[in-house]
Amino acid sequence: MNRPVFRLGAVAVAVIAAGALGFAAGAQGVDGKPPVRTLKVNEVARVGERVISAEEFIERLIEREKIYTDADLRNASSALDSLLIEEMLSLEAERLEAVPKIREINEEHGKLKEAWELQFKEINNAIVAEQRKRGLEEKPYSREEFLKLKYDMTPLEFDKHLEAVARQNLMRRLVVNYWRLSTDSAVAEGIYMRNLADIEKVRARLLKGEKLSVLARQYSEDMHTRQNGGLLGTAYRKDGTFNRDGTLDTTLEDAFWALEEGEYSKPTAAQDGFWVLRKGQFFPGNKAEFYQLRESCLNEPNPTDILLTKWRHATAAGGLYAYERRMPGWDCKAGEK
Repeated sequence: MNRPVFRLGAVAVAVIAAGALGFAAGAQGVDGKPPVRTLKVNEVARVGERVISAEEFIERLIEREKIYTDADLRNASSALDSLLIEEMLSLEAERLEAVPKIREINEEHGKLKEAWELQFKEINNAIVAEQRKRGLEEKPYSREEFLKLKYDMTPLEFDKHLEAVARQNLMRRLVVNYWRLSTDSAVAEGIYMRNLADIEKVRARLLKGEKLSVLARQYSEDMHTRQNGGLLGTAYRKDGTFNRDGTLDTTLEDAFWALEEGEYSKPTAAQDGFWVLRKGQFFPGNKAEFYQLRESCLNEPNPTDILLTKWRHATAAGGLYAYERRMPGWDCKAGEK
């Protein structure tokens, strides 16, 4: 079955793996002062003024266990992340006046229902074909039967779920696509090595005209860039692209954005090693207001999980919304004040 149809606040492996980068444990401090802790027992997180309770978290975790088969989307980390992302999307939509219209939600809802009905028909066709092949009585699933067995939902519950997915799809297209269109971006490439003398030799070869893609595959000690010929992907300011060692250190980001298009950085220190970065093609952000780009945002595809992760990093780094997390087992002990 095509799982993306049923995704709610889509949060994939890339989001989970990078969770600590965008939503670091604890609260944000201001002007270097220690953060103020406000969450109480049975409150697991806060974005702005919105507090997420333990009951909401458990409900979301169970919901995801019903919908997803991928273990990476059924765990506690992905469940909490999905709640936090939804809240941040809602706050940004309100700030931008980017709330989906009823007509748009209904239209998106209809598309999801149509796609699901097609998939359900294909499943039943395959079941009946197998029954015929084996000489068995033809017994296709009813909708009620299938939804109960597959998702432990009634048709009404599943329809409400699809409506929530429709709303989230639209919210993501409006908010995240606007951020993508309005934010400066550039192709990011790099080579990582643990030894300074070694990477200086590689940089000298780059400056003489040797191809970064070839040298990255030969010498980069970062698995991602070694496999992808030095490509780090499209970088947006403060989007977490350069948090390669799992920290929020901005040294690499500052070095990258200080470059001219096509320029190589000097060896830049990171945890346990050094990077030489290259700034590829630069794309200036569209400075139009949201209302001027609204239709363009809606007509764009649903943002990928990777783009959603980048948006989340950049929004959190921008400090628009205070953030605090209090998850027992991660940030504190159960019952700890």
